[in-house]
Amino acid sequence: MCGIFGYIGNKNCIPFIISGLEKLEYRGYDSAGMAYIRNDSVLEIKKVVGKVQNLKEILDFSDFSKVGIGHTRWATHGGISVENAHPHTDCKGNIVVVHNGIIENYKELKELLINKGHVFKSQTDTEVIPHLLEEMVDKEEIGLEEAVKELFKKLEGAFALLIMDKRNPNILYALRKQSPLIVGFGIGENFIASDIPALGDYTDRFYYLKDNQMAKISANEIKVYDMGVGKYIGVEPIRIPQDRIRAEKNGYPHFMLKEIFEQPLVVRRILSTVNKNRDELQIEDIKSIDISWEKIKKVFIVACGTSYHAGYYAKFLWEEELPYFIEVELASQMHHRNLRVPDETLFITISQSGETADVISTLRKVKEKGFKVLSLVNNPQSTVARESDYFINLRAGIEIGVAATKTFMAELVYLGLLKEYVKNKLYKVKIDLDKWNMLPTYLENYLSNIKDQVFETAKKYYQKKNFLYLARGRNFPLALEGALKLKEISYIHAEGIPAGEMKHGPIALLDPETPVFGIAYKDDAYSKMINNLEEAKARRAPIIAIGNEKDKKLENLVDDLIPVPNIDPFYYPYMGVMVLQLFAYYVADLLGREIDQPRNLAKSVTVE
Repeated sequence: MCGIFGYIGNKNCIPFIISGLEKLEYRGYDSAGMAYIRNDSVLEIKKVVGKVQNLKEILDFSDFSKVGIGHTRWATHGGISVENAHPHTDCKGNIVVVHNGIIENYKELKELLINKGHVFKSQTDTEVIPHLLEEMVDKEEIGLEEAVKELFKKLEGAFALLIMDKRNPNILYALRKQSPLIVGFGIGENFIASDIPALGDYTDRFYYLKDNQMAKISANEIKVYDMGVGKYIGVEPIRIPQDRIRAEKNGYPHFMLKEIFEQPLVVRRILSTVNKNRDELQIEDIKSIDISWEKIKKVFIVACGTSYHAGYYAKFLWEEELPYFIEVELASQMHHRNLRVPDETLFITISQSGETADVISTLRKVKEKGFKVLSLVNNPQSTVARESDYFINLRAGIEIGVAATKTFMAELVYLGLLKEYVKNKLYKVKIDLDKWNMLPTYLENYLSNIKDQVFETAKKYYQKKNFLYLARGRNFPLALEGALKLKEISYIHAEGIPAGEMKHGPIALLDPETPVFGIAYKDDAYSKMINNLEEAKARRAPIIAIGNEKDKKLENLVDDLIPVPNIDPFYYPYMGVMVLQLFAYYVADLLGREIDQPRNLAKSVTVE
């Protein structure tokens, strides 16, 4: 999730790095830093907490350096501090590194290096990298290039790295494993960044490093070493017109695809509103509200469309750990309800626009009866936000695509955080925020790794006329959302069905022309989901499934498995949502649909 930028050439690197970091600010961050080599031998490192503007204020722009690297950091391992900001160096101050990703075995490596005499200055996972390189180069007498290659073997996890050594200021090394890194080809200068908008002002020629590749970059040459084949390979840069990069879509063909890929950034922005005090969890927008959570008997969630699916998901999530009865209703159905709820009921309304007519009508109706309303909206100036007793700003940013993507992710995350907040209030338990802090990085890496497989799967099925989406428990609302996305933008009929209900009628729809899309993680619904998918297979229906990687039972059962990594199941729903969105997008794109403005639909439904 962090932002990386590097420059090597004949001009002063400092303005390039600052400009690049400014163009990466949208990614979200809490500190910034850069390193450059002055007079071909003096390493300068500048780091600040806060914005790139703060970094600019401490720089001496009269310094001249032809090579440098910069970074914007989102804290995961270690708090927000200058010491934890990147870049990081070895003990002798020769090797300097910036890093995006998570080093999963850093604790073991750190202990090993400390035992060998290395002194650490930060609490980050990143700092093990320069010390590891120092150990190999200075003590094991391995050349820096070979030591850099060894990192692929020694580091576990996901990483994009940019490495500089003041003893050789004519070379930068860039490594990629599951975290994006892009090389920009210049004339007498070259660039490296974690996202293409940072490069668009300087070149229109790019190479996207693939997993387990290293780039050796000088002012006049970029060489790419592939660990898989064990040698340098020829690469052909792709051309992307600079005006396309600078456009509002940032090089994406549709706003919807851009917004799918913005979701990790949205999650990071949301997490910045959470007070990370271990004894008390606070969400910025509601830290001063006067809800007596211990007196509430019922929570009533009201929403429409995609937001309804988020609320439905929250019902399962909240009932697992909170003492409330949770009811979820479509706002359009509330007109026809004669409500009989206890006085100690909290209403939660969810609306991306904050102007949905049915939601506004419900809000006013329940407030007239004296109930309190907490709303989740993406527009703090909207009617729903203004008229609610309390509201949470989703902070998803402007969403142009009619089919909601990043706002849905924002709703899921805030509803999950709200559950943690209430649990903390009721039971005074400490909340583990580490897994939340790592969520943006896991999502970014997963998107990068899975998008091609989802596209290939979409190519197999895009001409089908009907789809059934099956799931159980808390995954069922996500199946509903997957079916809705496909309907909205591809105009293909799709239906979300609780898998246990198939034998009560929907199984009659199955045939070789009706694909089934199942959600079958290894969770408490897994064995029953396997049975349901076997029933579909017996009717010769093609089966797509989202499930755990290397699940042999599922691999042998389904036609196409889109895997999630075998990590904490906490992450599965968020990863699965992105798969469902991408599948719908690619199917619609292959059909040539108007993805951002599908027929008959509007972004905000302002009439009942």
